[in-house]
Amino acid sequence: MFKDIKTESNKVFWTFDNRTITVELEDVWAASERKEMQLIEIETGKNFRQNKVYFFNPAGELVLHYDLESGTVEWPFQDKTEKITVKNMKQVGFFPQKKRIFVISSCGSQELSGYDTDGRFRFRVKNPPEFEMLYFSRLKDDIMVVCDGGKNQEDEYGRFRYHFLLDINTGKLTQGGLAY
Repeated sequence: MFKDIKTESNKVFWTFDNRTITVELEDVWAASERKEMQLIEIETGKNFRQNKVYFFNPAGELVLHYDLESGTVEWPFQDKTEKITVKNMKQVGFFPQKKRIFVISSCGSQELSGYDTDGRFRFRVKNPPEFEMLYFSRLKDDIMVVCDGGKNQEDEYGRFRYHFLLDINTGKLTQGGLAY
């Protein structure tokens, strides 16, 4: 879909419909195509540490961005800007094809919050016992939360990172197989 995604200084370039699209952001260090979403994801932050993440459509229009330091997620929706704020935000999962946004936060114990893309709160659940939630992934058409289990969950080969299937309506996490 996109051709030749390049970063140069604080600019990201790509070609779409025979046009060069240019986006300029502060402290850009990574840009990639998210094929399953048909979006460009741009990560920014000092010293190659993710602080803000931006998603743009092929034409260069901002679709969603989040700031881990301020704990905000913002996106345009029906001629207005939706915004959620979550204290101690650690990770955000954006799944536009499922019309969902998920946030992992930590304040003592971890929580996973789910929202619709219209900004409506859906659920909040705690992390699975003896596991630490790390990030979101996809396995076929399912949304997964990758969790570390530590030494208590280690298998005979020393592996302790697992996928948990996420029910996008209730937040229920069901342990699956190993995550690599």
